[in-house]
Amino acid sequence: MISNSNRYLTLMVVLAIAFSSCKNQKKMTDLSDPTDVQEQVERGKPIGQEESDPEPTKPDGTSKKSPESTESRVNSYFSAIANASSTTSANNSIREALTLFSNPDIPVLIVFYEANNVPSYDEPTTIEKYLNYLKDTNNNNTRVDEMVMDSNGRIKEIVLKKVK
Repeated sequence: MISNSNRYLTLMVVLAIAFSSCKNQKKMTDLSDPTDVQEQVERGKPIGQEESDPEPTKPDGTSKKSPESTESRVNSYFSAIANASSTTSANNSIREALTLFSNPDIPVLIVFYEANNVPSYDEPTTIEKYLNYLKDTNNNNTRVDEMVMDSNGRIKEIVLKKVK
């Protein structure tokens, strides 16, 4: 009876070590791509930390995040894309930014001049085209002026304003 207990105890210890080493191995393989490590460092995120930002929702399905929070996230993505150190990094930021929008073809209006509270708009574009424009020009000279959200808390229309 005692020898069976020793065997079970030994088996449990071996399994515990095996499972814990598998988890550590996964973390190490996740960091094997140097661009992933560089992107985490650029974002000021501890290396190896999983990315999880669960979006809280209200009972009616709309987002609890404030428009100001979404606005600052969009502006942050614009800066990250325009200032990305590599095309891969910019493309990853574009992919992440697009999750804030209801689809890649939402209209983007850019106010380039305003006189007597009457705005003049640049030619309309889509968010996907605009994000790629930021990547190509490395120049972010706009800020979010207005947003229209859908029932899922995603942006379905956006107006940007040029800043000097």
